[in-house]
Amino acid sequence: MGRAEKEPPRPFARPRCMDAPPQHSAGRSGIAAIAGGVLIGAAAIGILWAERAQPLRQPTRPRTRRTLVNLALGAMSMAAVNRIEAPMTQPLARSAERRRRGLVQRLPGPDWLRDAAAVLLMDYTVYLWHVATHRVPFLWRFHLVHHDDLDLDASTAIRFHAVDMAISAPYRAAQVALIGTSPRALQIWQSWFFFSVLFHHGNMRLPERIERILARFVTTPRMHGIHHSAVKEETDSNWSSGFAFWDHLHGTFRLDVPQQAIAIGVPAYRDPDELGFRDSLALPFVVQRDAWTGAMRADDAHK
Repeated sequence: MGRAEKEPPRPFARPRCMDAPPQHSAGRSGIAAIAGGVLIGAAAIGILWAERAQPLRQPTRPRTRRTLVNLALGAMSMAAVNRIEAPMTQPLARSAERRRRGLVQRLPGPDWLRDAAAVLLMDYTVYLWHVATHRVPFLWRFHLVHHDDLDLDASTAIRFHAVDMAISAPYRAAQVALIGTSPRALQIWQSWFFFSVLFHHGNMRLPERIERILARFVTTPRMHGIHHSAVKEETDSNWSSGFAFWDHLHGTFRLDVPQQAIAIGVPAYRDPDELGFRDSLALPFVVQRDAWTGAMRADDAHK
């Protein structure tokens, strides 16, 4: 009997991580991300043009200096999102879809229905987080940096303290895990959320009749202008950041304050010299003023 032939060695293959996306899926996601970026960029250009052509409120400060401060703060906050939030949420989204974990993954029906439910629940739970950033003193320390801007426009949309974004990352991860948000739904929600934030911070005058119709469904510039008022009872309204359903549901919707009557900002921080880049970074870490001490009454602010 002849000797058995030796089996040729098998080529080495690195095992693929259980939660790693297939290459074709990653390719589609990359294309979708590029397309989403192009659309958001085009929308941002349109919003900036509309702010110049039809401003909703007249600016109270020189535009260039505060825009540069807002862009610098925005760059740091977006870096925090990319470095901290994305590495937490993306693997969780892949795991939710692969292992069918999370609330929406238990729903019967097609994937698009589960994705639609996930987008709505992501949006609603951001409404709850936004309320918390105003109600919880520790969170308000950082969110105050967003609200102390004395004008409101598209640049305010990215005026967030980097630690504000870092603190929100575990909450965002919990949203994805508990809801069972798929990578596709997460990408749709992120694109929608970023566009919405740019849109409703925009200082652009829409026809009032059209905006009243839009405000039944999405957060609009007049709605968010009231939320950025220096009058506390006005700030404590219009918490929605995407869909406006949540304000209608919770009775926090307002569209009854004329925009030219609104003083943007908070009463304790009215000096522009205190709102520069370094002061804004340091603000959460210094002794806090009561933002609403000496708060404007509605009658005074609207004179």
